Amino acid sequence: MQTNGAYRTPAAPAQQQPSALGWDQRPQQSQAQPQYQEPAIQQPAVMAQTTGTHWPQFVNNNRLIGALVAGFGATQLATMFGYWIYGLGIMEGPLDFAFFNGVILTPNATANEAGFAVSQWFAGMGFHYFNGMVFALAYALVIFPWLGKTHTTSSNLARSLGMGMFLATASCGWWIPALHPEDVIGIDPGFFSINLGWGTVLGVYLWHVVWAVALGLFFNPQD
Repeated sequence: MQTNGAYRTPAAPAQQQPSALGWDQRPQQSQAQPQYQEPAIQQPAVMAQTTGTHWPQFVNNNRLIGALVAGFGATQLATMFGYWIYGLGIMEGPLDFAFFNGVILTPNATANEAGFAVSQWFAGMGFHYFNGMVFALAYALVIFPWLGKTHTTSSNLARSLGMGMFLATASCGWWIPALHPEDVIGIDPGFFSINLGWGTVLGVYLWHVVWAVALGLFFNPQD
């Protein structure tokens, strides 16, 4: 302060000198800008289901339709396998269940010049598919529920394979020997169709394995 008589005049405030190190030591205001964040999108409590048909769920709610589709699909695949089986070297010719059924249904059908009875074949093929679908219905609507609930595809396949092995055994043990005597197919099938050759017996079982696997995959509900 300077004194001037009785009054004192206040001295000017001292200015802060710059730092000897060359920068200002006063606290600087932060220049950082807040980062932009996108607003969170709320997710619905229940997500929308994907489009399309989920076959196991459909079969759960529509056992009859599922059994019919499974029976037709399984019979179609097994029938093709029967016509192609001789390519595996197991049999000398195809395993034609349509012919077998036709011989039973229309034994007096007239053959054409090539020795082929067209009406006999069509009658046998229609009855063949009818049988395949009826057996599938019996499996799906009677046997399957009787065995209780199932939760896996492997357990469903085990059930359908059991059905297929039963039908194969019935075919070799009774159907072929009883309904196809020597005067029809030219040879006596013998016990368990052994006289037709082990290749034929093996072919019958493989045919039913294909049918059973297809049946178990098509009719595959998850309880």
